[in-house]
Amino acid sequence: MDMKNYSRHEDGISYLVEKYLGELGPKSYSFEDLQSFTSNFSLSNKIGSGGYGEVYKGQFPNGMQVAVKVLSTKDVVEETFMAEVSTMGNAYHRNLIKLYGYCFDHKLKALVYEYTENGSLDKILYENYLRSSIKWEKLYDIAIQTAKGLVYLHDGWDEQIIHHDIKAGNVLLDRHLSPKITDFGLAKIMKRELNDITLSRTRGTQGYNAPKTWMPASRVTYKCDVYSFGMMLFEVLGKRNNGVGENWFLEQV
Repeated sequence: MDMKNYSRHEDGISYLVEKYLGELGPKSYSFEDLQSFTSNFSLSNKIGSGGYGEVYKGQFPNGMQVAVKVLSTKDVVEETFMAEVSTMGNAYHRNLIKLYGYCFDHKLKALVYEYTENGSLDKILYENYLRSSIKWEKLYDIAIQTAKGLVYLHDGWDEQIIHHDIKAGNVLLDRHLSPKITDFGLAKIMKRELNDITLSRTRGTQGYNAPKTWMPASRVTYKCDVYSFGMMLFEVLGKRNNGVGENWFLEQV
């Protein structure tokens, strides 16, 4: 494909994606908007990074704090981007992260979320200052509230959402340590009349994902999320990572 045709092809995809996303609730932001929110993606505002890209703390003009998740260009595909926006554009629950908007620009693909002061559950379990001081009653409460968010995804509306990547790193905690399930890039929406769906590719994180999800073309149900939630509970109880190799929980069992 020559550059002229490639550019035309890319513009066509961008138009279709924007048209689709425009029918949903989250607001569309420009690259310049996000530059303004994050002080031009200042390193001092960087609060996280991973295989997905980087997260920056930002602020709306009205003073409300947000988290801007900049997606790694090489990993962004329209299916993943739209899965996250379309899922979060329709789902509302106190234990799900709020998606305020998105940027689908040729310079940048990003998602704008509510800001959670205490970061992710895995950091609290293994790394930061709250590890030794957090009480078992609060960890129990975090587990119960996370389960309520998961029940909402599975049973709370007309269609069923399978998250496919439930883990401690995808549970964020606000200033009251209330959990918010996040990262819906692997999520699939399933019609109620279906008993299961076929995986197009391997989904989830090693140490959390159910054995059925290790192979593409497997048929899975929402129970793969329940399995992952169970693995997360073992981490909460032991305050340690399930790990891989000799530390992998399933291998030990």
